[in-house]
Amino acid sequence: MIACVNLPYFAAAVERRSDDKLKQKPLAIGGHSWEARPVYAFSQEVAHRGVSPGMSLRLVNVLSPESHFLPAAKPQYGRVSAEVVDVLTDFSDTVEPQELWHSFADSDLHQTAHGRTLPARYCLDLDSLPLAEASSFVGEMGRQMRAKTELAPAIGLAQNKFTAQVAAAVARPNHLLPVETESQADFLANRSIEFLSLGKETFRRLRLLGIGTLGQLATLPITALKEQFGAEIETAYRLAQGETIEALQPSPPKRAETRSRWFDDPIEDEQVLTAVFNQMAHELAAHLQKTSFQARTLFLTLNCEDGQQQESVTLHQPTMEAERLMTVVQELFANFDLSSGVLGMSLTISDLLPATARQLTFFPDTAVSAQLQRTLENLAAKYGNGRFVQPTLVTHYHPLPERRFQLTPVLHDPALA
Repeated sequence: MIACVNLPYFAAAVERRSDDKLKQKPLAIGGHSWEARPVYAFSQEVAHRGVSPGMSLRLVNVLSPESHFLPAAKPQYGRVSAEVVDVLTDFSDTVEPQELWHSFADSDLHQTAHGRTLPARYCLDLDSLPLAEASSFVGEMGRQMRAKTELAPAIGLAQNKFTAQVAAAVARPNHLLPVETESQADFLANRSIEFLSLGKETFRRLRLLGIGTLGQLATLPITALKEQFGAEIETAYRLAQGETIEALQPSPPKRAETRSRWFDDPIEDEQVLTAVFNQMAHELAAHLQKTSFQARTLFLTLNCEDGQQQESVTLHQPTMEAERLMTVVQELFANFDLSSGVLGMSLTISDLLPATARQLTFFPDTAVSAQLQRTLENLAAKYGNGRFVQPTLVTHYHPLPERRFQLTPVLHDPALA
């Protein structure tokens, strides 16, 4: 039995979860109203105005001028999606997440009826659990998801993945739509062929033939369909008949480690806070070195008297070194507003990758370096001061490459002129 959890208009739901003031506003996400780039995501109210994925922000403003425009908080959407996965993994070891919540999703499904509501979608394998027991099991899963994530899931339940996905797409939020195994073909019969992942030309030709539903497609002889559309139509044909043709493909879980500190009284002293996050960085570095992993992404969170603040960075090169972690965290810490006391803080490292070996150079070629330095000095002597500069390393592990070094002018040596 397969359960499919659908969270329609996911990005807008995340924004509203973070800010109560947005709950009554139609949302257009991705930039300003005058920009020509495509809208990233939007809320249901904006969709009802005729807005669809791929439209420009300008056109969204024309169709829905009352929309509230805001930038896309992509890392935040990813973190909330990870929260959902954490809840779902308590109910199944096999969870397949699908990122359909924005106009730029990699999957072809975002161009079908599945992606019309820009959902976050997750499929779970419930093994051989009978439908009656699975319905009760999934009902409890939905209740826990609402309690822990404050989101409204629409859940489909069926014997195969495609039918469960269609059921989730047509179910109402906070509702479960189970489909009996023997009724799958009947359930799919009246659904649009746009639930199938087919090319635009194939859709156009099917409509010219009067085929607009899965049931109409399923009643045609497969040999005739292959003659018209080629062998690729067979997969769509079998899906329309309610057959099981693919297994779930769970994505590997993203590893993460967190260290947190809570204080008895609010802390305002920056030196104390710096010492605390340096200690957490050392602890995480020791864990990375012990497990032979490197961290690519860091999140620093402060829980202040006036609310929570968070900064994050993704490193160009992952690291397990305490010195580099401290440097990066210090850079993140500098972005915080410390006008109120800090009640607690946490440091999270994620996107952990196995550490790779690196060949060290035991005998650097100092002769070549010296020759290059003399050549540079000769050029400076020939062309004068101010023509050449030399980079000098300042901070090896600074997160911004341009801040890791400074440029020093190569001085003119009169003796070489």
